[in-house]
Amino acid sequence: MNIGAYDGRAVLTAVDLVNTDQHDADLAADLLRHNGWVVPTTPSTADLACLRAHRDTLRRAFAGTAESEVVHLLNRTLADLHAQPQLTDHDGHWHWHYAPPGATIADRVAATTSAALLTLIANGGHDRMRACSAEGCTNVFVDLSRNGSRRYCSSTACGNRTHAAAYRARQRATGS
Repeated sequence: MNIGAYDGRAVLTAVDLVNTDQHDADLAADLLRHNGWVVPTTPSTADLACLRAHRDTLRRAFAGTAESEVVHLLNRTLADLHAQPQLTDHDGHWHWHYAPPGATIADRVAATTSAALLTLIANGGHDRMRACSAEGCTNVFVDLSRNGSRRYCSSTACGNRTHAAAYRARQRATGS
């Protein structure tokens, strides 16, 4: 599945928000900067509270919820934020902004990640929004592989650990 660079960054931000328990403003700022967001100041306590609330919304979106429910949830987020889609080239490339001018970083993140996930769904990608299949892992991911067969949040961590455990179990079962 192919998504544009701007939407891709927003989708990855949504995944990182769900998979990270950022209690600290500096950690939240680092997470956002890592995903290409301009964060001029450390997020406020109110911003952190909004990011946590949006993280809960995103968790529900990735929780195997029916597509229509996810769309309703994310559309409600955009409506609550009074989203105003506007095309901009402030960084030299045309892309959409969804939050009203002057919105807080938390509102910009919530609006943009919601719109990016809705775009993913509109392009037939709801079934690509998944929870990791590894036992004990609560991470989520978006499967952007060509054939859509990804099962783990990380092939090097959860995937390898699961495959190694299955191998050891097979060895024990055969007495080898």
